[in-house]
Amino acid sequence: MLRAACAFVALTLAAANRASAAVEDMDFIAEHLAEVSMDNHLLTLPVEYTSDAAKGRTHWQLATTYQRIKSGALELGGAGAGMSAIRGLNLRWSIGAFVFCDRSSFGGGTVARPIAPGFSNSIPLDLPADATLSNLRGQLSETGGGVFASWRPRNGPFTLVGGLAFEQALQRGYRVDYTLTSGASAGAVGTLDYSATYRFWIPLAGVVWHWTRGRWEFAPRVQAGVPLPRAGWRGRISGAGFSVSGDAGTSGHGKHMGDAFAGIGLTVTYRPWHLSWDLGTALSQALIEPRIHEGVSNVWILSLRWEN
Repeated sequence: MLRAACAFVALTLAAANRASAAVEDMDFIAEHLAEVSMDNHLLTLPVEYTSDAAKGRTHWQLATTYQRIKSGALELGGAGAGMSAIRGLNLRWSIGAFVFCDRSSFGGGTVARPIAPGFSNSIPLDLPADATLSNLRGQLSETGGGVFASWRPRNGPFTLVGGLAFEQALQRGYRVDYTLTSGASAGAVGTLDYSATYRFWIPLAGVVWHWTRGRWEFAPRVQAGVPLPRAGWRGRISGAGFSVSGDAGTSGHGKHMGDAFAGIGLTVTYRPWHLSWDLGTALSQALIEPRIHEGVSNVWILSLRWEN
């Protein structure tokens, strides 16, 4: 068992640290960074995992997260917090509500990547084209809340959790300056701006198992959700004498913002302190997300939770 665990950790670290070939265009990477951020906090929401809320009593959970997502030299990182209230109805059922907020900053060094904006078909430049990208800046703020319920069969080792969340993802000043280095428009300079607001309703579902060993509790889980409705990636490109904005959904390039997500977690709780660490999500996101979202090279997330 120990050997298998060490092998899994080694594979995770190797996958998380592999270099990313900078071939994906800037729109593609900017969207994937934002989507991975959504996955990270939706997989660590402070919802009921232990299902031990006493009948007629309200329990509180406080959660904090820190994430760092990279694509080569580009990165999105920051901290978040959440809170939930859980009330036990009987030995099997509990209900609850939660709120959360996250704020991450976009940045990185000067990089060479293609630009091929899909949010408009009327850009007066010879695109796609290679470009030098610099002065990366901006923030991604994610806020929301929701309700959930959990059910545990009599003497069963698992709990079923279902809920509905609302989320607003606000991209402010999410920009990068470009200088084209290939094609007929080589030498053109300007700015790509991905500032936008996206709103989603998200059905959530999961199953969690429970094992206690002395002062420690281990709760592996599987959970998933679907942000609705999906949206087209939005943006604006400006340069000498022009400024063009649009939406990939209306320009015929599809609505891809708001991916369905699924994840494997393992919450480790030190019972005397009521303090939990989501070890499983940290490992699975580092291993799986770079494979699901092409161009993303590293995903690190730390998630801690305290429950009264």
